[in-house]
Amino acid sequence: MKTLVLGAAIVDIIMKIPKLPKSGEDVLCTERKVTVGGCAYNVANILRGFNVDHDLFVPIGSGMYADIIRKTLSEDGYDVLISDSEMDNGYCLCLVEDDGERTFITVKGIEGLHKKEWFNSLNMSEYENIYVAGYQVCEDKDDIIANWLIEQKDKNIFFAPGPVINDIDKNTMKKIFSTNPILHLNEKEALDFTKKDNVEESILSLYELTKNIVFVTVGERGTVFYDGKEIVYIKGETVNVVDTIGAGDSHIGAIISAYSLGVYKEVYLVDSSNLNSKDSRDIFLDGSQIDCLENNIGYDFVSVCKLANKVAAEVVQIQGAKLSKECFDKFKV
Repeated sequence: MKTLVLGAAIVDIIMKIPKLPKSGEDVLCTERKVTVGGCAYNVANILRGFNVDHDLFVPIGSGMYADIIRKTLSEDGYDVLISDSEMDNGYCLCLVEDDGERTFITVKGIEGLHKKEWFNSLNMSEYENIYVAGYQVCEDKDDIIANWLIEQKDKNIFFAPGPVINDIDKNTMKKIFSTNPILHLNEKEALDFTKKDNVEESILSLYELTKNIVFVTVGERGTVFYDGKEIVYIKGETVNVVDTIGAGDSHIGAIISAYSLGVYKEVYLVDSSNLNSKDSRDIFLDGSQIDCLENNIGYDFVSVCKLANKVAAEVVQIQGAKLSKECFDKFKV
């Protein structure tokens, strides 16, 4: 099951600071790191870690930041599928406070420009899954992506609108929702978009728009999902948070990985807190659970969410969002 990961790769300039400065204040950066990020790139890193077949469909421009991204993609083994010299790629100043909370200042580049011809080279018969982030849709004033997604309604479309969910044109959102996407967002995004008072009401409202499973992450509390039958809470992992950059991207990346690898057939998870212990947990799904998952019946997605929670928990314990091979060795799917 091959996935097309559509979105952006940008340069992240990560700066550790004690706290965000007030207007007019000055704070000293305690640590600095330059890396490649962007929603699509972060998601692709998780798919690559799980050896999930996929292509990274991100535009690479011309300039200093594009050169950094092109070099990194080459090192990761990716072909550049969109090369456009019109402008450089963007970059993001990521301010990370001592508690791990992050604030972003983004300078847009080629990844915010959308051209129909970029999609002409794709052979969509190769793909069963499509991932798309809200940032790309938000910048797409001509609905090039939304209109293209409508043509791909036979695919599993994973849509992560992100913090720009309320900045996306309402008609654009209607078009995307008409494709019955699998929706992934965090608690704040869900509440802000639906104007509901709690996650339960919000997730029910979102399901009515998409008619497909909805995943809502609720920070360290874990994940809530609704499959049209029941609302299920999956407890999160308790870890020391260093940096929350890419946590949501990694979470949906793990969900797509679980779909792609057939988590309904058999799932084996290693409890990362007991890697050297005989208490490690094996989770297997029986035949009835397989039938349930194939029909989008609730409790089978428990295993999917547990895997996603564990992956996100690993990401927040490091600076940046790129997990090592050793981290993926903790999870066997």
